Amino acid sequence: MHAYVVNLARSLDRRAHITAELRKANLDYEIVTAVDGRLVDMHDTSTIDPSFIATVPFPDGTAGCALSHLSIYKKIIEDGLDTALILEDDIVLPADLGSLADAVAPHLTGAEAALLSVDCPDPCKMSREGSVKLPSERLLALPIDISQPRSTAAYIITREACERMVKSLLPVRVQADAWWFFYREGLLDRIRCVAPLPVLKTGELTSTIGFYSLGSGTRARLLEPLVRHKIPILHQALSRRRQRILRQWSRVELVDTPFVEMPSRLE
Repeated sequence: MHAYVVNLARSLDRRAHITAELRKANLDYEIVTAVDGRLVDMHDTSTIDPSFIATVPFPDGTAGCALSHLSIYKKIIEDGLDTALILEDDIVLPADLGSLADAVAPHLTGAEAALLSVDCPDPCKMSREGSVKLPSERLLALPIDISQPRSTAAYIITREACERMVKSLLPVRVQADAWWFFYREGLLDRIRCVAPLPVLKTGELTSTIGFYSLGSGTRARLLEPLVRHKIPILHQALSRRRQRILRQWSRVELVDTPFVEMPSRLE
């Protein structure tokens, strides 16, 4: 399966990291230059909905992320692919990711996305009901609560989903990983996740959207220059802290409880 990798032109350290990970996974890929949120006209209402600025933390970077993924959806359509793998550049890849993605693809239909990485403060609950067995003792499963799984770090998406997204995503109203919103708006027919999660984020790289892992306010502003310059002892301590947070936000549980909201319109 072909992979599209999001990377800002200025983020050379992240490009070096993800290139090494991609070689390890032996993936067919291309780097797609991300949209730099600092260059987005946030007052252009044809691109950014005014409500987005009022409700989203770090609106510039978040808008850049959303527009970057939208550009990849357009590219998938132009390239004539039925399914594609989309990756961000701050992740750690398993060596078998290529074969796993190829195993997931035949099970996708309609406008569907399969998440390979998830951000959630509480364990993300997945249903055993209707789950599909995958290699390496993994499952393709439906989330119990569609509002739980977030993240655009790694996912597989169908061409039909890309076509609907391209038609309806502008102006940007929500974050790129608002999967619940895309489902409820009819842009996606189904959202599933691979469990256990095969792709995790690395704590070695800081966010290009905002310093969420440092907190917010005065503390984050004081720490930001130190993080940027990678003072050795502080950098190591913050990397370990970020890794702990990322592990906590990547927990998945398989359960037999009823769905809060059925995350599928497909049989």
